[in-house]
Amino acid sequence: MKESFPSNLMPNDYLEILMAPVVDVFNQLRRLGRGLLNSTHFKLDELGKEIYGQDQSFPVIVVLPDELFHLDYPSLSVTYALSQIHELSSLVSPTIIVTNFKDIAVFHPAYGLNAEPFFERVAPITQFSLALQVIAVACTNNALPYVWMRSFSPEFELDLSHGPSQDPHQPLLGDEQVFTTHHFHSDFDIPTLVQNKARALQFFRWHAHIQQQYSKVVACPKDILVASTNKASFIHDLPRLVPLYPYDASELPVDTVAHVKETQCPCPLGTARISKSLNHNKTFPVEIVELIATSTERGICTLYRCRITSIDGHVAPSSPSLCLELLDDRFQGFDRPNEEDPDDLDDREFSRWMVPIVMAEMLATNEFLAYEKLRPLQGSIVPWFYGLHQFTLPDGRILYGFLMEYIWGWKIESNLQRELSIDRQIKLIQSSRHAARVLDVSDIGQHDWHEGQVLFYTNPTTGIDHAILVDFGLTSQTYEEEMPNLIDNYSGMRYTLNKAFDQELVLKHL
Repeated sequence: MKESFPSNLMPNDYLEILMAPVVDVFNQLRRLGRGLLNSTHFKLDELGKEIYGQDQSFPVIVVLPDELFHLDYPSLSVTYALSQIHELSSLVSPTIIVTNFKDIAVFHPAYGLNAEPFFERVAPITQFSLALQVIAVACTNNALPYVWMRSFSPEFELDLSHGPSQDPHQPLLGDEQVFTTHHFHSDFDIPTLVQNKARALQFFRWHAHIQQQYSKVVACPKDILVASTNKASFIHDLPRLVPLYPYDASELPVDTVAHVKETQCPCPLGTARISKSLNHNKTFPVEIVELIATSTERGICTLYRCRITSIDGHVAPSSPSLCLELLDDRFQGFDRPNEEDPDDLDDREFSRWMVPIVMAEMLATNEFLAYEKLRPLQGSIVPWFYGLHQFTLPDGRILYGFLMEYIWGWKIESNLQRELSIDRQIKLIQSSRHAARVLDVSDIGQHDWHEGQVLFYTNPTTGIDHAILVDFGLTSQTYEEEMPNLIDNYSGMRYTLNKAFDQELVLKHL
């Protein structure tokens, strides 16, 4: 079969051909009857090493003759099969698809900060073979190198992580129905929009409607939001993003190491004895204290100061102030095509309108992975990070967001730093240099340098002035050797500091 593959196939085309026989194999087994399935059958195939020359956590498909669940819990047969696969597999925590030709369940490994293994039970199936094929292909796609996923640029072959694109032959839903049922960018099939002008124009009409009808500010002081831990399922849906280059403190210059050590503060939640409980609590209420800021016109974040009111049902009066960053891509600002202007609707240029669109899940993933890598530096170069959570708003809507240490500092645009002595200004510039070095050593490229990226802070205990970096939604890391990470943190930091200090002072001390 391999010899029949064209030599010039793109990876996603190769994947489709490779996975096409899955449905045929299972149909044949089904026709032969369950009598053949008198024991656990599974095969471990290290597909990633054969195709890409490297190990990938490709899914394993298990066929069982018995019921998969007993009282909503995996049956003994399923539990045994999972244990055998984990013992025999040389792959790292593969996704496991289990079926008995009637039901399908997908068991995902633990991944990410404080995550636990979890499983998904597929709803009652009317088209079993199609469902199994889609799930197998989607899970396999999730194991592919990150560079082949979620590329919305028209220059590249488009690929999906959650199954096939929308059927272009299905009629468009009415605008009113879309306005009612679609809440975020992820509710749309973005690659399909790139290829279908009518659907794209409807997306832009939806976007304009949302921004006219709703406010970007979704919470007021005294409002209570309910946070749910480990509910960011898209983190599990993404490929296993493992950066090639971990943070290595030995690569830092001696003066940067010293700077990190003298500026690092203990975890405020740890001091309040809340941190450990937070990691093990499924839900907890958060009270909004004040609105800090909304993002720029093209941003999707809103910042609040908040506090945790209780943990495990116990009042938490000693909770320190926290920073809550809510992500809402409905309010991303971008140019929209004019449906009355033929130039805007030109087929050759139309896809350019889709290029600026971001998804909250994408930015959340970038920020999550950046804080994950920078964990040893939290409390110094970056704030203490308390995880990605799902927040239920007072009106019932749900947004993803981050909880972080609240920094009692000031932003560059406040110009407070210009009132400091020259010596203190130099210290802040040098601290910013150390912060940029840390990003370089950590292989984190910041691609959205602006005044809001850098906070200046004076430690009330030591009196030391230093810079703290925030907002890693548009950062990048190296996931594949053939796709180098573009890092220009020094120039970005210099551009940012030039708006805060005398440019000659920045050039001399950065």
